[in-house]
Amino acid sequence: MLPILIFLILAGGDMARGYAIQIAVQNGARAGAEAAAIDYTPTIAETRARAIDEMSRTPGMDAGLASISPTFAQADGVTACVNPPTLANPCFATVRVTMTWRTITAWPLIPNTFTFDRSTRMRMIAAP
Repeated sequence: MLPILIFLILAGGDMARGYAIQIAVQNGARAGAEAAAIDYTPTIAETRARAIDEMSRTPGMDAGLASISPTFAQADGVTACVNPPTLANPCFATVRVTMTWRTITAWPLIPNTFTFDRSTRMRMIAAP
């Protein structure tokens, strides 16, 4: 019984780590999009920095390994934003965060590498 109990405890810990990293990736995408959406002059560097800052709060996660791709476009996702955005021509900040995570232990019959890919899109506010 002891080997099975140890296996279950280690597997549960590994799954909990993976779940925490998945939530951190989603929170990083949200924080980056939110920072860009409320900034009157957002930049890609500021957006990335905010996403990394949010993900760095998760213990055991190296946020520098994540790929962060912010884009600023109109509703179609392709057309460049009008500066400043207006109600007639709104602009959206989209932040996509991708990260590959590996389990501590290579479990038999279970993949030990997972790619978490999350994106968040928020409407940017116009300058007053």
